[in-house]
Amino acid sequence: MGRKFIVERGPKATNDRQSNNDRKTRDVRYTIDEAVEIFIRAKEAEGIRASTIKGYYDTVRYFKDWLNEEKQYTDEISATTIREYINYLRTERLPYQGDTQREGTTKGLSVYTINIRLRNLRTIFRFLFTEGIIMANPTSNIPLVKDDAHEEVQGLTDEEIDAILASYEDKLFAQWRDKTLVLLLMDTGLRINEALSLAGDQVDFKELTILVPSQIAKNRKYREVPISREVAKRLRQLLDETQQYFGDDCQLFMNSYGEDFTADAFRRRLNRLKGKLGIEKLHPHMFRHTFARNYILNGGDIFTLQKILDHADIQTTRKYIQMDKEHLRQQHNKFSPVRRLFNRKGRKL
Repeated sequence: MGRKFIVERGPKATNDRQSNNDRKTRDVRYTIDEAVEIFIRAKEAEGIRASTIKGYYDTVRYFKDWLNEEKQYTDEISATTIREYINYLRTERLPYQGDTQREGTTKGLSVYTINIRLRNLRTIFRFLFTEGIIMANPTSNIPLVKDDAHEEVQGLTDEEIDAILASYEDKLFAQWRDKTLVLLLMDTGLRINEALSLAGDQVDFKELTILVPSQIAKNRKYREVPISREVAKRLRQLLDETQQYFGDDCQLFMNSYGEDFTADAFRRRLNRLKGKLGIEKLHPHMFRHTFARNYILNGGDIFTLQKILDHADIQTTRKYIQMDKEHLRQQHNKFSPVRRLFNRKGRKL
C-alpha cells in the first residue's frame, strides 16, 4: 500500500479561484479614511503630482460629507450608494456651495464637474479592489454621466475684451497687475497656473519666450512659448516693481502684501468684474480659448497652436477653436471661392 504524503497545508483548494487578497478582506475591514490613505501612499510612490493628490482628497471629502457618517467602512459602499450620490450631484448639490461670493441658487452641478468626481472615485475603488481591500468594486458598472449636446467654452468677443481692458486703472498696482495677466493669457494661451507660477528667470526678454518647466506643465513636458514684444515689456515692468517691493526671489505675479497671487484670487476678481461689466461669463480659461480662436483667425495653423497650448491630442485643440456667428460670417466673406470668382476683374457669371 502506497504511502500518502502532503503537498499543501490547510484545507483542500476550491475551484472558485479565490485569491489571497479576497481571503484577507474577510478578516480585515478598512474605514474609508484608512483605505484612502493606502491609495494616496501608492499614488505618491508613483510620483503623482501634489495637485492631483489634492483632487483625490477633495473628491473623498465631498463624498464623505454627503454620506454624513452613515457609512464609515469601504465594504458598506455599493453601486447603489454611488448612483444615489450621482443623483444628488445632478439635482440637489449647489454649485460653489460654501463660497459666499460664488454660490448660486440653481441646484445641480455641471456634467463636467460630476464626471471629474466620478472618475476619481472610479480610480480609487478600482485600486482598492485590485489590492484586495474591498471584495467588489462598486463603480465597475457605473458609466460617466451623459449630457445633451452643448457648446464648448467660447472665447470672449472683441467688445468684451475692450471693456475688460478699459476697466483697469493703471495707477493701481493690483489692477495694473491684473491687466498685465489678462494680456499675457491672451498673448500666449498659458494655463492660469502656468502663468501665475512664473518667476523672472523663466522669461527671456531678449528672445521673447517663456519657459514652462515640466514640473508646472499639465502634460509634464517642458516647452517654450513665444510672447509679443509688447507683453514682454509689461512683464519687465511688473518684475521690476515686484522685485523693488518684495525682493529678487519673488514671483512675477504677487498680491499687494507680497504673497503669491493665486488662481482662486484671480477668479474672484474676475467674478466681481463680470458683474460690473455685465458680462455673462468670465473666468481665466476663457482667455486661453480666446487666444486659440484668434490665433487661427489671424492666420495661424492648428499644428503650431497645438504645440503652444501643450495639447497631447489635436482633437483637444480643435475643441478650443469655437467661433461665433459673426466670426463665421467674416471668414466666409473673406475666403468664399464663389466670391473670389465674382471679384476677378471683368469676370461675369
